[in-house]
Amino acid sequence: TAAHYRRCYDRRGFLILGGVALAAFVMAHTGIDEAVDRAHASRVRGPRSDAAVGVLRGFGRRPWFLVWGAFALLDGLVATTPLLRWGRRNFEAMVVGLPALWSLQFAGGASRPSDPPGDARWRPFRDDNTASGDTFVAAVPWLNAGRTVNEPWLRRLAWLLSWGPGWGRLNDRKHYASQVVLGHEIAAQAVRSVGAPDPGAESPPSR
Repeated sequence: TAAHYRRCYDRRGFLILGGVALAAFVMAHTGIDEAVDRAHASRVRGPRSDAAVGVLRGFGRRPWFLVWGAFALLDGLVATTPLLRWGRRNFEAMVVGLPALWSLQFAGGASRPSDPPGDARWRPFRDDNTASGDTFVAAVPWLNAGRTVNEPWLRRLAWLLSWGPGWGRLNDRKHYASQVVLGHEIAAQAVRSVGAPDPGAESPPSR
């Protein structure tokens, strides 16, 4: 895990996270977030989108952290299988990414669309919604899964599905677009740092 932290928060990692945070800041302070929120509410949100979100909502909940922790324990103490290794990497990515998520959530101090003051501007340490935690939790397993398959279309599908719960937060007006983007990209950086191998990279330990 220490090696994962070093990869996530080395110079390149800080540049990536800093660039994404800057893009989110621009979206929050130029009216882009509010424009996306209004457009989605008027053109997309409806009974069908609400029904889809009802299915997606559970994938971003906090208990998944404990689920992946159980996978990691089983992988380390009982047996190792592709499924358990995937779960272990999900847990490791969350452990690595959570410090950045929590830091940006509080440091930015942005609020939800449904909460006062009703805009996406960052107000340091006044709130904790600058990055979407649900998006982060839900994106990690899909991004890790995408790194373990050979077929490019499956990788693209996994990447697309990793945005699903984030879109749900946008649909529910629980987060602005910049907050969803920031949560997703923190997850992506954490997954890269854990280094889920390309297909075929993992081999049984030598005897």
